[in-house]
Amino acid sequence: MASESGENSFNTGYAPTGMDSIPPVLIASLNKLGLTNDEARVYATLVLFDYAEAKEIVEYLTLSKPSVYKALETLDRRGLALRQKSKPVRYRAISPEMAVSILLKEHESASSQALSELKKLERKNVRTESEEPLWTIYGEANTAHKIQELFRKAKREITLIIGERYLPALDHLPAPAIPLHLTIISSSSDTVEIMQKKFPGPQVRIKVIPISRLTSPPIGVVFPEIGEVWKYLQFENVLELNVDDEELLLNAAFFSRGSSVLNTRNKGAIIQLKILSQLFWNRFADDERK
Repeated sequence: MASESGENSFNTGYAPTGMDSIPPVLIASLNKLGLTNDEARVYATLVLFDYAEAKEIVEYLTLSKPSVYKALETLDRRGLALRQKSKPVRYRAISPEMAVSILLKEHESASSQALSELKKLERKNVRTESEEPLWTIYGEANTAHKIQELFRKAKREITLIIGERYLPALDHLPAPAIPLHLTIISSSSDTVEIMQKKFPGPQVRIKVIPISRLTSPPIGVVFPEIGEVWKYLQFENVLELNVDDEELLLNAAFFSRGSSVLNTRNKGAIIQLKILSQLFWNRFADDERK
């Protein structure tokens, strides 16, 4: 309903500010590039205004004076805004292309420095007496990253038994210079040829176990329920990665809609699982190629 003056009687009293004209997605993106909320809003306002005084930015964004002055000082120091020596002082944003380039370079520099320092900490290898024997890694991407990490960390030997589900994790890995014992569980006839091209060299030994060979338990494995439970196993989900007998990544052949694998550095667990794995898989694998 309209009043006699023509104004809407349902007016909420909210007056839009300049803050509303700056898309939240822009602020979020600049946050990820290293700017605070205030810095992102002030820089966006300078881009919008071309140049502005601090007072104009305060009025436009309805931020406090200290917040705006602090943001302007930071933008000036980082080279994202230019400060004109005038009275009153004016500020101008550098071009968005240059600003993003500067922020990306800062990120790259910070990333390199952080990685260098983290690797120094990693080499110190300080362990506690209460170290947990088993960890769980969730998600396909995290599992793939862990596989790639263990390949890079390996110093003496890699033993990998892998089903089709996890084969894509090997796509971007270079051939290791150390012995690689690779057992592939696959229904594809050309899987071995593909892997031989990917991991060439005499240090690589490849076995293939066709899934069709895993339709029934191996000879000698007998207990009353074996035939009943065997049908629930999904061997394409198998993952057993042993690096230097120091670290193990494991997923059993069970059905799972999600993705999670076990990770451990417990020496006893690694050796026990290694023995059991050899006893089990050697009953199926007879197609070894170099």
